[in-house]
Amino acid sequence: MTESVVREVKFDKPSSAPAAAAPDRQRQMRRGTKRMLFVLLGVLVLAVSVAGFYFTSDVFDERARVMVASRPIAAGETLSFTDFGYDEAVVGSIPHLPWTADAPYRFEGMVALVTIPAGTLVRDDMFVAAETVPVGVELETVVPLDLSLATGTLFEGDTVLLIDPGAEPVEGDPGRPRRVVRETELTNFDGTQMQLFVSPEEWAQWESLLAEVGGTLMAMDLGIGADAGETARRLDSVWLGQWSEAVEEADRAAVEAAGTAAAAPGDLEVVVPLDTSLSPSGVVEGDTVLLIDPGAEPLAGDPGRPRTVIGTLRLENYSNGQMRMFAPPEEWLYWQSLPDVLGGAPQVLPVTEGTDVNDTVARLNALWRSAWQEAQTATAS
Repeated sequence: MTESVVREVKFDKPSSAPAAAAPDRQRQMRRGTKRMLFVLLGVLVLAVSVAGFYFTSDVFDERARVMVASRPIAAGETLSFTDFGYDEAVVGSIPHLPWTADAPYRFEGMVALVTIPAGTLVRDDMFVAAETVPVGVELETVVPLDLSLATGTLFEGDTVLLIDPGAEPVEGDPGRPRRVVRETELTNFDGTQMQLFVSPEEWAQWESLLAEVGGTLMAMDLGIGADAGETARRLDSVWLGQWSEAVEEADRAAVEAAGTAAAAPGDLEVVVPLDTSLSPSGVVEGDTVLLIDPGAEPLAGDPGRPRTVIGTLRLENYSNGQMRMFAPPEEWLYWQSLPDVLGGAPQVLPVTEGTDVNDTVARLNALWRSAWQEAQTATAS
């Protein structure tokens, strides 16, 4: 009995290894399939993530309005606010100007330094103030300024009066009064001078003005609320009065200095007025001049007389249209009565050294006589 049981038990044990291994292979195949599925699923998730980022990245980018050129702008072109617009872009660290409604007006009247294609992001360094560079045919002029009349420190952009400093009267030269030349805004001002870029015509005006005033203009700031025109008129009036007094003082000084040419015994002093209207550039002490009877125009019943050279004269003790001399009584009477005889001050016309005086006198007298005769004929007719 015991033996048969044992045999049964032994009979039930697996009799071969391959039969026992079959379930293990089935389990291993299921694990491999799972791994492959996980790998494929991971790849799919990664692909979906990349595609999602690609198609939705703009949603996460911070886009801003930036200023751009609304049209092609050439270098050297003067700008208008209409030359600018805006676009939306992701600029990051790219240099740009943020767009605001007022931003384009910053560049009104400025000049482009470079060529700017339409749609280009614009920057401050692409433009410059028109008054700081020559544009087209503009020329540079530098205006030196004397700030001694300024009430305080002057700065770029201040409105000032530009003033001719004038010239003190001296013997033989009456000088000129100080006067306001113009009102202007200090441009490219470095504390001592202005740098201007202007048209050739205005450049010539500035150069002529600077030459006339001696190379430097004075600058005076205006008080708060002051009217430039009224201020200029009042200043000019004051300075004209001061200059007139200085001229009178210079004349008195000249007369006193001429006193050194004291009269000889029996000589008398006479002051002879002289008409310099024939001498546009004037005459000065020491000039040799032709002394001229101004003549008289013919009238009905009065033939008048031609303009005529009556002599030559060397100007001594001469100042401001008058010559002071000392003469014996007979000559004194001639000079004293000459303006009355001629009907006005005798005219003078300077002659340069080396001039043939006699020939000049003859030709002038002939011309003036001819003109007088024509006037007579016209009057008679």
